[in-house]
Amino acid sequence: MNTHEFTLVIDHALDDDEQDALYDVGCDDTTPEIEAGRTLLHFTREAASQTAAVASAVLDVEKAGSPVGGVGSNDLVDVPEIASRVGRSRESVRLLAAGRRGPGSFPTGRDGFYSWAAVRAWFADYDSDAVGAPDADALAYDRVIAAADHVVRARALMQGHAQGLRELLPT
Repeated sequence: MNTHEFTLVIDHALDDDEQDALYDVGCDDTTPEIEAGRTLLHFTREAASQTAAVASAVLDVEKAGSPVGGVGSNDLVDVPEIASRVGRSRESVRLLAAGRRGPGSFPTGRDGFYSWAAVRAWFADYDSDAVGAPDADALAYDRVIAAADHVVRARALMQGHAQGLRELLPT
């Protein structure tokens, strides 16, 4: 078993009874923090994998009666944020994203936003020093956290509409 760290987001401030319910279902590996009217549950969970750790924590929190609104992730980034994170100018990143500089194949964006997990992996191959020379485990962590956030948010949106959309999920 390995120890995995991540944060779950509850869309409201948990009261004392809700926090007690978390510990009653076994979430004694979390530290709650109230921020801007919501609760951040910082987990340090032992599990066989990051995916298993996040999934078990989401299910435990929901068993305690608190709907999980997301997984703490700063995955959606725009060109200025990418530039800031990699220490380049906005124009440099814009040209890389447009395929006018660099090796091409920059991750596809949508409406001006990109997945940081994908961009960081791209930079790890192109200019690894710009992103701290991440190893495979760090890149996998980014992808798992970003994907978990998307899945948790999608589950909330699918309430009452899941039947037809389940076919889109991998088995």
